[in-house]
Amino acid sequence: MASTMRRALQGMFCALVLTAGTANATGPTGFGAPLPAAVHEIERSSFYIPMSDGTRLAADVYRPKAPGRYPVILHASAARSRPSDTDDTDDRSGAGGFSTQMINLARYGYVFVVVERRGLGASFGTRRGYHDRTEARDAYDLTAWAATQPWSQGAVGVFGCSNTGDAAMHFLTTTTHPALKAVFAGCFNWDKYSGGRRGGVLANWGTGPQSSVEQDLRTAIPVDGDDARTLLHQAAQDHARNTPLLDLWSGMPNRGDVSPLTGTPFWEEGSIATYGDTVRKSGVPVYIQAGWQDDFRAQAFITLANLTQPTKLIVGDWGHCYSKDFSMAAEALRWFDHWLKGADNGIMQEPRVHYETVNAGWRTADAWPVPASHPVKDFLGAGSLDMREPEPGKLSFKVDYQPVCARGTGLGPTCPQDDKGLTFTSAPLAADMELTGHPVADLWLSSSVEDGPVFAYLEDIAPGGAIAMVSEGRLQARHRRLAPAPFALPGIPWHSFDKDDVENLVPGQAARFAFDLLPVSWVFKAGHRYRLTITGADPREKLRKTYAPAPTWTVWFDRAHPSQLVLPLVGASS
Repeated sequence: MASTMRRALQGMFCALVLTAGTANATGPTGFGAPLPAAVHEIERSSFYIPMSDGTRLAADVYRPKAPGRYPVILHASAARSRPSDTDDTDDRSGAGGFSTQMINLARYGYVFVVVERRGLGASFGTRRGYHDRTEARDAYDLTAWAATQPWSQGAVGVFGCSNTGDAAMHFLTTTTHPALKAVFAGCFNWDKYSGGRRGGVLANWGTGPQSSVEQDLRTAIPVDGDDARTLLHQAAQDHARNTPLLDLWSGMPNRGDVSPLTGTPFWEEGSIATYGDTVRKSGVPVYIQAGWQDDFRAQAFITLANLTQPTKLIVGDWGHCYSKDFSMAAEALRWFDHWLKGADNGIMQEPRVHYETVNAGWRTADAWPVPASHPVKDFLGAGSLDMREPEPGKLSFKVDYQPVCARGTGLGPTCPQDDKGLTFTSAPLAADMELTGHPVADLWLSSSVEDGPVFAYLEDIAPGGAIAMVSEGRLQARHRRLAPAPFALPGIPWHSFDKDDVENLVPGQAARFAFDLLPVSWVFKAGHRYRLTITGADPREKLRKTYAPAPTWTVWFDRAHPSQLVLPLVGASS
C-alpha cells in the first residue's frame, strides 16, 4: 500500500513538473535552429557541495534572477570556467567554449550547475582514477542535492562533452536517482579501452585533465568567500595524491590488466560498457553528440547500438566538441525542454540520427548502419585498389619512425602520410561515390619483427593531387586475433585485447589483420580517386616502442592472402 501510494505521489509530482514547465519552454522548435533571444538575466553563486563521504566539491550555480523553481542541468566538470556577465553568444569553439556557452541555458529558464569533480580544480578529495566508482557515487549525490534545493523544480538533466561527456554518462552507471530525466553527452567512450588505446595503440589521448598542485593553485577558481584562497590551498593538497593518468593508461597494455595504481582492472571499472545493463535499465533518455573529425566517433555509434531508452545521435563534419555552423547549445536546449519541461517541440518525432555527409549536406536515418549502405570489397594490388582480383604479389616498406604533421592533431585526424609507407589508389571515379558507415581494412601482412602497430589511412585524392583525410584505423599486431564482442557493434571486427589472446607474429610469415577504420559519411566526387595508405608509425603515438634497425612490413595480395578494403557504399555507388 505504501509503495503504491509512493508511486502515485511520484506520478503526480512528475505531472506537475511537466505541466508547470511547458509554459516556460522558450527554446527553438526545429533542428538546426539558432538560440532565440535570452529570456532571463542570470546570477552566479559559488560554494562547496558535500558528498555522502564528506568530500566537498566546488560548484558554480547559475540561475535566473526571476524568483521561482526551475529544472536543473548538472555539468560534472574538470575545471570551472566562467563566461562574462554579458556573454550570451552562440559559441562553437570546442569543449571549453561549448561548456562555457552552455551555462547560458540558465537564460532560458534553467539552473545550470558546474561542479568540479573530486581531485580537480578547487574541489577537495583525490582522483583515484578516471571516471571511477567514486565519481559515479558522487553523481548520485549531486543529483539528489540538485533535486532538493529551494530553487529546484525537482527535474534534473546532465550535460557533458569530452571527459565531462564520460562523466555525464556515468550518472547512469550506478543507481539512478529518480530526479534524473535526461542526458546530453558528446565525444565520450562507451568502451574505455577502445577510446584510450584504440587498436591497442596508446595514441592521441592518454593524459586527460591533468594538473599539478602548483597549477591548481595558480588557475583554479576559489568559491565565494574564500578570498584568501585558504580552502583552495587545502583542496589542492589533496590533489597531490591524484593518480597520474598517463601512468595509469600506459601501465595497462591489455584490456583486463589490473592497474597497480588502483588495484583494479581499471579499463573495465572506467568503462560505461561494463554497466550497460544498469544504463539501459535506467530508462533515462540520452542525446549523443559526435564529429567526423573526432577520434572518439566510433564510440558514439557503438553507444547508439547498445541503448534501448529514447536516444538521439548527431554527427557533423567537425572535431572534438566543436559544432561549426551549428548551434549545439540550441539542440541541447530542445532536448532538455522536452524532457525536463515537457515541451512539445517535435524533437522526438524526428529521425533518430542526424548526420552530415561531407560534400553533400545533412541526412537523417532511423537506424545505423543506414539500410542503404552495402559493403563493397576493393582488392589491394601493385599500388592499386580495384574490385577485380590483382595479379599475385607483395610490396614492402621500412617503418619511418619520424612521421610528422605540421599542424596540431590532438583528438583529430593526422596529416597525410603517403611518403611514410605504401599507397594503394583507385582509378578516377566516373561518378560521385557515397561512403556512409564503417570502412574495414582486411589485410594480410608480415613483418621482420614480432610486434608493432599498423596504421591505415583512407584518403580522397582530387584531380590536381590534393589529399583530404577521410578516415583511419590502427591495430597492434599482437592484438590482431578476432573475438566475439561483449556488446553490440555496428558490423565491425572485434578484438578482445586480452592478455590471453595476445599472439606475436612469426617474422616473415603472413598474418591476417582485420580492423575497422573510423566511421564517416563522405561523397567522393567524380574524377577523384580514393587511396589506402599503410604505415608503421603515426605522429600521434605516445610512448612509441622502436626497433633498431627499423622493421620491414610486407603487404601480401594473392588468392591465399586477399588483402582488401571494404567500403560501406550507398545507393548507386555500391
